[in-house]
Amino acid sequence: ERSPFPSLISASRHKRLGGKWTEGGEEERDRMASAFNKTSMLNLYRSVLRIHKRVLPQEMKELGDMYARSEFKAHKSAKISQVKQFVQQWKEYVYTLDIQAQKGAFGKDLDATKLEKMNDEQRDQLKQLEEESRRIGSGNI
Repeated sequence: ERSPFPSLISASRHKRLGGKWTEGGEEERDRMASAFNKTSMLNLYRSVLRIHKRVLPQEMKELGDMYARSEFKAHKSAKISQVKQFVQQWKEYVYTLDIQAQKGAFGKDLDATKLEKMNDEQRDQLKQLEEESRRIGSGNI
């Protein structure tokens, strides 16, 4: 049996302790994972806000900040598998935005395969984001 705490206890020590993980052990692991995720998520959220402040025009910054805030709030209680994907996508976003700022042009076409993988709610959010960005771009705020 693999240790749920690989960095805290070795498999041989686990066997010496009786080879069983108690319910409390699983709860402790979940608490530790939760604390780690809160810290790393907060750091990632701050990175997003910093890149917005550094490279985006004010209107885009405000829209981006509102969107990021709502997404991070919505993922507070997400499953760990969802959080991993969420974090990866936001890290990619920060990197992409930084590269685009260096080139002086923002935006990226959405890959058709990514669009196909989206659920209805995500497609609706994308449509709302597109409409809002067009409205802001036209100056009809």
